[in-house]
Amino acid sequence: MKKIIPIALGLNIFSSSLFAQDVDLNPIVVIGNRQEQRLSNVMTSVSVITREEIDRQKPQDLIDILQGEPGMEVRRSGGIGLSSSIFMRGANSNQVLVLVDGLNILDEFTNTPSLPNIPISQIDHIEIMRGNASALYGSNAAGGVIHIFTKSRNDSYGPQGSASYGSRSSENIIVGYKNKYNNTKFDISYNHQQTDGFRTFDANAKNIDFGQVPNPSNNPFSSNNVSLNMSQFISKDHEFGIKILASEFKVKNDSGSNASRISPYYVSNSGLDLMQREDSKQLLMQAYSKDVITSYWNSKVAVGVSNTANRFNYNDDNLSGVSIGTYNTHQTNVLWENDFVLSDNQTMLIGLESRHARVIASDMYFQVPNTDGSPAVNSARTTNSIFAGYTSKFNDIGLQLNVRHDATNTNLSSTTGLGGLSYDLTNHWKIAGNLSNAFDAPSLGQLFGGPGSGANPNLKPERDKSKELSLQYFEGNTLGRIVYFNRESKDLFSQTGPVNGLGFNSWENINKAKNNGTELSAKTLINDITIKMSATFQNSFDATTHTRLKRRAKEFGSLELSYPIKQFTLGSQMLVSGNSLDTSFATGKNTFNSGFAVVNLFANYKYNENWSANLRVENLFDRTYQVVNGFHTPDFGAFLTLQYIPFNSENSK
Repeated sequence: MKKIIPIALGLNIFSSSLFAQDVDLNPIVVIGNRQEQRLSNVMTSVSVITREEIDRQKPQDLIDILQGEPGMEVRRSGGIGLSSSIFMRGANSNQVLVLVDGLNILDEFTNTPSLPNIPISQIDHIEIMRGNASALYGSNAAGGVIHIFTKSRNDSYGPQGSASYGSRSSENIIVGYKNKYNNTKFDISYNHQQTDGFRTFDANAKNIDFGQVPNPSNNPFSSNNVSLNMSQFISKDHEFGIKILASEFKVKNDSGSNASRISPYYVSNSGLDLMQREDSKQLLMQAYSKDVITSYWNSKVAVGVSNTANRFNYNDDNLSGVSIGTYNTHQTNVLWENDFVLSDNQTMLIGLESRHARVIASDMYFQVPNTDGSPAVNSARTTNSIFAGYTSKFNDIGLQLNVRHDATNTNLSSTTGLGGLSYDLTNHWKIAGNLSNAFDAPSLGQLFGGPGSGANPNLKPERDKSKELSLQYFEGNTLGRIVYFNRESKDLFSQTGPVNGLGFNSWENINKAKNNGTELSAKTLINDITIKMSATFQNSFDATTHTRLKRRAKEFGSLELSYPIKQFTLGSQMLVSGNSLDTSFATGKNTFNSGFAVVNLFANYKYNENWSANLRVENLFDRTYQVVNGFHTPDFGAFLTLQYIPFNSENSK
């Protein structure tokens, strides 16, 4: 690992005079200050995953494309659809906010986003901001923000689709239609994906505490998604639109048990641990209006609704069709955002936001249902927020200031801020830094989730503060950054409190954590070879016990190369990581997941302007490794995709 990274870094020193063609390394982004700005002007640590990169790599799901981003570690308990965690700069998953077209998709019971419900086929691009972002986006953004933008650009019209097949009987079918009538644009698409999966539970990882043993069956996954995007330009200054994404997935895994806790009603007849089944459905809907009020005032109003319904069957073979656990989250979000252009080099942002969330849950295994048959949990919370920002550039000095206040009707409130300063050393070199603080409110499940979830209505928000210093180089076809970061967290959530009547520990605020390190990232074009790399060196540790945080590596990174040859584009990606501390699934004691290096290959053949084929090879050398103790990761896999997209974009007319 330590030998690979310096070699990759050396690629950034090549002069732009060697470059043969242009690559858009400096796209317009909005995540850094909620206003449009070039990536090279952003003062915080931001990166972008473009649709072109997604099409080139053809990943199986969202998790696959996020791996390799600076500062980001993805930990999944097996294959597609199974439990996943995202650690950004060492921050827990509940400290990483995931937005889809501005909508928060947090599961208010588990305090984590439902990532398998976001199909990779519907993603236009992804913007990622690392570090404290509460001053911009509120709670659950202490580690950073992942903002997913679904497809809305109508750059081609007519029917289009793709079909892929590969290892583990994996299938992915996409059909869609886009068109434009006068000032109305729309596109509708459908995506079906399924795979037989593989055995994820390590045969040597029997959990003695819960009596779990490996099941010889694979862990199959299937999903269906429908999306509709429509926009109407009432005039050149006024746009109205709607976005709808409906998705469902089903997955089986080895996390089930014989459900003896609710005996005698649901006891396994086989005496072995059987498969657990999860069924999930999600509906995201948003209506928005973008209006140019004056030459210096742009306004956006958006109303969004999200519904997520999760059903768990903890012993699928014996209880087919029976849902022991049901968890429903309903959220409504109203946003009014105003962007003011004060001058050629000054902008101001003022916004109001209101988010209402409700959780309705009942679980025969983890909850005690009410005697009248009503759900064990039925809780709601409203968060009202006001935020403002100021961004300017005077000669060589840039300034960014953001402040936000969030207040809930459950007596939780927080004021957060971010201050950034940059200085242009030369025409190509820039130094920037920022200070910020953040908070993460406890979920409704942690506050009011009932005895089985260890609920504690007195739980306080987590608190975080961060410092960041970066050096950036940008010229022509090269953009590179070195970022030093230092973050401290306190009052972290831990389910280690007093034991309740059902034998579960309650949630409490006790832990402190620190993480400091360096992120390196670069993207360049050298003689038609596109090179993208990242490397992170960090020290994440529990500030109370002075031990490493679990499932976080001290060093990890990626290197990606792609090269066009006539109608072909050939590429490779290497993902590397050091070891990480974990808890043994078999004994409950500390252990280590070994480091790994995985190589993926991809090749694209463009038959003509409309038809193309793509081959993706994962884990080329069939490496065996674990990122979550007791659970396998995918072995060698190959996937072939045939795609049709009509070449009739507006630019070509």
